[in-house]
Amino acid sequence: MGPKTLQQRIIIFILIPVFFILAGMGWISYLYTRNAIIKQWSETAIAKLQKSAHMIDMRLGKPKDLLLMLKDSYGQDQSLMIQTFIIEQLRKTEGVVEVNHKLIENFNMQPNPPGMHGMAQNNSMHADRMENFQLSLPRYNTALSGETISLSTDFIDENGKKSGQIEVVISFQDLIEQISKTTWWKSEKAFLIDNEGNILIGTQLSGGADDPERPVKFGQADPLEKETMAALKQNPFGTLFGPGHPPDEISGYYHLNEAPWSLVLISPGQRVLKSILNFRLYYFGVGFLSILGVILFIRVSISGTTAAIKKVSEAANDLANGFFTEPLPILSGDEVGMLTDNFNKMTKQLKERMELKEAINLAMEVQQSLLPPAHFSYGNIEISGCSVYCDETGGDYFDIIEFPEDQGKICVAVGDVVGHGIGAALLMATTRALLRSRVTQKGSLSQIMNDVNRLLCMDVRDTGRFVTLFLLMVDVKKGEVQWVRAGHEPAMMYHPEQGRIIELKGEGIVLGLDKGWDYTQSAHGPVPEGTVILIGTDGAWEVENDSGKRLGKKRVEEVLQQSVSLSPAKIVESIVSETRQFRGEVHQKDDITLLALKFRERVPQDNR
Repeated sequence: MGPKTLQQRIIIFILIPVFFILAGMGWISYLYTRNAIIKQWSETAIAKLQKSAHMIDMRLGKPKDLLLMLKDSYGQDQSLMIQTFIIEQLRKTEGVVEVNHKLIENFNMQPNPPGMHGMAQNNSMHADRMENFQLSLPRYNTALSGETISLSTDFIDENGKKSGQIEVVISFQDLIEQISKTTWWKSEKAFLIDNEGNILIGTQLSGGADDPERPVKFGQADPLEKETMAALKQNPFGTLFGPGHPPDEISGYYHLNEAPWSLVLISPGQRVLKSILNFRLYYFGVGFLSILGVILFIRVSISGTTAAIKKVSEAANDLANGFFTEPLPILSGDEVGMLTDNFNKMTKQLKERMELKEAINLAMEVQQSLLPPAHFSYGNIEISGCSVYCDETGGDYFDIIEFPEDQGKICVAVGDVVGHGIGAALLMATTRALLRSRVTQKGSLSQIMNDVNRLLCMDVRDTGRFVTLFLLMVDVKKGEVQWVRAGHEPAMMYHPEQGRIIELKGEGIVLGLDKGWDYTQSAHGPVPEGTVILIGTDGAWEVENDSGKRLGKKRVEEVLQQSVSLSPAKIVESIVSETRQFRGEVHQKDDITLLALKFRERVPQDNR
């Protein structure tokens, strides 16, 4: 069920995660920006309301201050004169329409005529303090043809009884003139309300708004207005949000200081968050189109890449089935082009190696054909040999040579060329040819070895290659053996009469090292029946296991002594089996060659 093509993987593992990452980042940015805009709107709205409230407070604050001065003037010297002055200042205050006063006793607050100072002082004693500042709702004044409000306070005498009242009538239109000119008052839904929820003035009023007897109430039906009315009783200013995301409406409120009134501003959430909503729409719209465009672009751009990879895959499949195709065209300089170029190089090298492999296999067949039969009998002698190469070809060598002009004698040789592989195999073939051609001529074993060494030195020269050789001749008539060692390991001879293994030693250096070296031959005889001679290369006892431990020549001698009663073929097989069992899974590092001779009971004839 997983993605099967490169394009599907790119879409599933790259584009879709990128899309969700961008969408998540956009949503987080939207939330952060929305909150920032709402916070900014809240601060701005409160600042606007505070500014407008301050204008009204300033208009109401001056009459209030004068009334408080009037209160403080009672009981002072010349209080009537001071009170008269304050009343005049009240009448002159901007927005004040008239000042009315009512006293229980005769009390005239008109400016004093000359000589009435004492009476004013006496009359001022009728009031001890002023209490109960009250601000009325706007009402229509027919005389002024406009709405007014009244700021009134009561006079309380020393007995705690109401002795009079003073009322300051203020033009309501003059009071709200500044806020009615603001931009937000004209464009938004705004209200000026009192503590009871009566709307003094608003930009959106229902029926009955002009009836002073039936004031319009704020927060009767709208949930946000209700929440705003409740919040006004808890905090002097703040903002509230209606339901929805974004909220349908946002409310801001501010309570005046000089009057029991509050300014309320309500704006649609869509208008407040218009910019961020447009940003969200554009972001997701452009993001979707961008992702779609990227998908199409990637599809177009990687179609060539996937086609090139597909060609490489098809060529690799052909190569796995043994078919070599023409070099693939390199259409780009990117990684795919490098892959195609490397594939072409690999194909070329693999083809060359296949050809080399065929040549090596042919060389192996040729080398195997140069070896004598694995089992050979001559008179009372039975011979078996084998070569186990670590590569296709090797440098080990064994041979069985008859003397056509000298019946009754047979020569065997075991050689080991330094190294292994093609080079060692070629040198082995050269040594075999030189030895066979020289044995057919007259001369002793030492003379044969001298001549082969001299000719081989001419071939190898300063190449550093050399050959070890053990040459053994058996005289069937005399029942003796003669041998020459050219740097090779001594042969092992099991002597049945002595019941032990004797080494066939002798002096001699490797072939190809010194053309002037004079080899000497050794002899042993007579050889009793049941004697077994084993000639091998060092690969047999130098084999290593996974611990790096070597089998050792002593163990080979033990296996030989345990199997002397067997045929030469079984003896060789026993030793080879022991080496394989010892090294286990470890790769064979050197060639192994073994040649075993066993002397049976003599027969009268010496022919095969």
